[in-house]
Amino acid sequence: MKTEYSLEKDDTDGVAFDDGFRWRPASSSSAEYIDNNNSKTANPSSFKKYQKNLQTLKPIRFSSSQSHPVDNAGFLSFSTFAWMTPMMWSVFRNKLDMSALNLSPMDIADTSGERLQRLWEEEVAKVGLEKASLVRVTLRFQRTRLIVSVIVGILAMVAAFLGPAVLVYKILNYAENPSLSTVGHGIGLAFGLFFSEFSKAFLISLLWALNLRTAVRLKGAFSSVAFQKVISLRVHSGISMGEMINVLTNDGHKLFEAVLFGSFVLSTPVLFIVCIVYACYILGYTALTGVCTYLIFIPVQFFLAKLINKFRWKAMLITDSRVRTMNEILNSIKLIKMYAWEDSFEKKIAGLRKTEKKELQRVSYVQNINSSITSIIPTTATVFTFVVHTLLGLSLNTSDAFTTIAIFNSMRFCLALMPLSVKALAEAAVSISRLRKILLIQNPDPYLVQKHNRDSAIVMKNATLSWTKPDRQLDSPPSTANGVNAYKADEMPQYENTETLPTLRNISFTLPKGNLLGVCGNVGSGKTSLISSILEQMHLLKGSVTADGTFAYVSQQAWIFHGTVQENILMGEPFDQAKYDRVLDVCSLRTDLAILPYGDQTEIGERGLNLSGGQKQRISLARAVYSNKEIFLLDDPLSAVDAHVGKHIFEECIKKELQGKSVILVTHQLQYLEFCDDILVLEDGEVREAGDHHALMKANGRYAQLISNYQMEQSKTPEEEDEVLLQDTSQLNEVELRDRADSGVVNPAFDMSEEKDDGMAADQKSAVGDQLVVQESTTEGAVSWRVYQRYCKAAGGYFVTFLTILNIVLMIGFTAFSNWWLSFWLGQGNGTSTHASVSDNPNLEFYQIIYGVGVIAMVLLAIIKCFFYTRVTLNAGCKLHDTMFRNIIASPMSFFDTTPTGRILNRFSKDQEEVDTVLPLHMDPFLQFCLMVTCTIIIISAVFPPMLVAVLIMGALFTVILFIFQRSIRQMKRMENISRSPCISLTTSTLQGLSTIHAYNIRDSHISMFKLLNDINSNHYLLFHSGTRWLSFWLDFMASTMALMVALFVVLTDDEVISPALKGLAMSYTIQVHLDSK
Repeated sequence: MKTEYSLEKDDTDGVAFDDGFRWRPASSSSAEYIDNNNSKTANPSSFKKYQKNLQTLKPIRFSSSQSHPVDNAGFLSFSTFAWMTPMMWSVFRNKLDMSALNLSPMDIADTSGERLQRLWEEEVAKVGLEKASLVRVTLRFQRTRLIVSVIVGILAMVAAFLGPAVLVYKILNYAENPSLSTVGHGIGLAFGLFFSEFSKAFLISLLWALNLRTAVRLKGAFSSVAFQKVISLRVHSGISMGEMINVLTNDGHKLFEAVLFGSFVLSTPVLFIVCIVYACYILGYTALTGVCTYLIFIPVQFFLAKLINKFRWKAMLITDSRVRTMNEILNSIKLIKMYAWEDSFEKKIAGLRKTEKKELQRVSYVQNINSSITSIIPTTATVFTFVVHTLLGLSLNTSDAFTTIAIFNSMRFCLALMPLSVKALAEAAVSISRLRKILLIQNPDPYLVQKHNRDSAIVMKNATLSWTKPDRQLDSPPSTANGVNAYKADEMPQYENTETLPTLRNISFTLPKGNLLGVCGNVGSGKTSLISSILEQMHLLKGSVTADGTFAYVSQQAWIFHGTVQENILMGEPFDQAKYDRVLDVCSLRTDLAILPYGDQTEIGERGLNLSGGQKQRISLARAVYSNKEIFLLDDPLSAVDAHVGKHIFEECIKKELQGKSVILVTHQLQYLEFCDDILVLEDGEVREAGDHHALMKANGRYAQLISNYQMEQSKTPEEEDEVLLQDTSQLNEVELRDRADSGVVNPAFDMSEEKDDGMAADQKSAVGDQLVVQESTTEGAVSWRVYQRYCKAAGGYFVTFLTILNIVLMIGFTAFSNWWLSFWLGQGNGTSTHASVSDNPNLEFYQIIYGVGVIAMVLLAIIKCFFYTRVTLNAGCKLHDTMFRNIIASPMSFFDTTPTGRILNRFSKDQEEVDTVLPLHMDPFLQFCLMVTCTIIIISAVFPPMLVAVLIMGALFTVILFIFQRSIRQMKRMENISRSPCISLTTSTLQGLSTIHAYNIRDSHISMFKLLNDINSNHYLLFHSGTRWLSFWLDFMASTMALMVALFVVLTDDEVISPALKGLAMSYTIQVHLDSK
């Protein structure tokens, strides 16, 4: 079975996303989406499995049969993300229907999930379940692509070294002594710098392109394996609902990030080592001062990584608890509102959020310390190196000084990636351990034996069952010759753990084919457990359970999924009009369908929120009857309906329609038991009495007592009914409506009597009212200033926001001041000659003190930023969370009827996480980069005023690209956010209906549905990241062009016009901007 999941243009300019998942038969158009791996064989050759991917190595591909643009891309287009350009332009012009774009068949979750599952099974077979390493399996999954990306990364690091270190040094040497070589040589060096910088941009773009496709595959595989395991679970012991939701919806994204940054951890050490060697070659042994500064902080960063991992694990546990509690609140929202419990649950969530904030604060402090180290260490290392160098009286000229700065800035590239890589890998390790925890959960050993039996449908012999599996039984039970255990009250078998005492003990009964077995007993006597035991949801400790036939199951709490009434009844079965009409009649649903706005095509909200209890239960019963199985397990289906409806269902449905079927009926409606063929009376998990009605009444035991008590209660009912008849005539309609609602005949949510004709045409009304669940739609255009305004207010107000930004401005300002002061100091020479060594300057101490004070101020500001920035951003996240929760909990029930749980949980899980951790992590470097670019433009324009023309041209080009990019990438990000909600909705719905899904054996259709929804989300996620890399590549190209222009100015401008120190400063900042743009 397939789900229809569409993304279409509305009549408005917005794009709407339908996050309702529906049961639909598979369509031929979508068949290719699932069955995409026709070329794979049982044992593919080593080369053949790479055949499709190797097509990408063709430099240019003009035509291809592939459906996704990335599969049509040649090597150049793939590496530079040029295949995104038509798409970005189409999104910008609002001409692209993104629903037409499916994920590449090579990347879909179906293929990737099968492969990861196979690798896990191989690992388990090799080392055993307990020793199996999911980390090792994950590395095997991406082994080839990881090796290729590391090789590309190393080449990129070599290119990143050649430009700043070798070529900048040569250019500055040429600028100091242009007479030693020709102008052509200098121009050649400038173009060589452009080529090395462009090569670096190209190789890093290729690295991202490789990693993005690997990440999409691993994300899909991870989510697919997790969902398949969760949906196969018959018991949830040891793992919470919140944890399952997070594993299925959030943790795949964590692995995505880890794959993106993981290869950098292996490739950047190459750049680091080469830079160390070359710095010592250029400056001498004093360069080791700066190198040691870097080396000291590397173990510090790894220690901080361990702390991040530890604190992140604690924070995730609390987040799981908060999401689980939020899920429970949403599931019970009607009850909460009825009892006005909003305030108490608000306090509960506030308490969890407070604890979560403490853990997130620790993570953020450590994360900010990590990123601050990256910001200040190049300048700190430079200052220490030059102060020591000059104190020792060693010569220091412009080319050596600024080449050393360029080398240290290149080394900064390693540290800049380290915090992101470390964070991503730490969070991925937590996610993998959580998935492993789920994979280690073992289902109860299968014990139901499907055995052909001419007479009996179900036979249970001396069965003792428990919800949890005991470690071991200490005593084996005594048994008699005929195999029936002979226990006395005090002689039950002893179990090591009292929590695993059997729920059902010594249950023996036989259900003959075509018979109706009634099961009764007090609350907690084990009636529902008996049904669960037949569905293999418990652990069989002893005895046997055999069956002959397939099951239809009606749970005590009816499971209703989002779809129409008809879809809920059919549940994937082919439509048969005659059978369908008969089912509606016997389940007393005709009256309801007459009242519902669109009959059986009326859309039902998630969990059937817009239906009464009786309506839900009768739809669940109709589903069972329509399925036409051989054995029916009915768990109290008459509890939510009134007397006359219950009587109709029992007589017409259970006795007549299901005649010839084998039925187990658990009920509290004792008046129907006399019509059952056999009766089981349960008490404390044991069969107290068994037999037919007359035999049990004659025995005058527990059953007779229950019947007697029931008849006494019923004798009061006529008096109450007489009181109802005395009601005022004016209240009669209200009373009738209420009674019919209680009986499940009508729901006030669909009461159309008070609606007036407002002049709308009938077809317009139909269009408006057709969808109960409102589609999640995106807004068009830029993020409004009001959003930024609210964030600033949530952070503590405008003044606090101003102080936070001022702190970052001053920190970057002192960094720029240190570099400018160095160029000024180098320009002074020995005080008389600008070409002499600065170590001979009589004012050396003054220059050293100012240089040192600048770095001390920078370090202090960085420390302040760590704590201040963290508190401000976390306060903003908490304030926004609390406001969102208050607004949602205060919403009317109509909001919850029309809004899927997944959409709300999406806001409280992934979206909240982005506000708490992702936004602060990226906002800080973004602000620093903007300030650094501003400083660079000011410095270059001050040193080379004619460069202002080039800066203006590049600025205009950048503005055009950014204008196109912003609109397109914003739309892609919105689509990614929206496409996540249906995955969460399906996950929560599936977790609530696992018993029904298992009973009807419809797991495969749910797995296919989840994979499809996950692929849609992965596609938007891939396009979003590809869009950002598309922009990044063009920015790098412009930065390379800027580096070429500055290099040409340095080479062609005479020293008398511009001093070598200022030339070195301009070159240093140009290269630094290129590094920061990564």
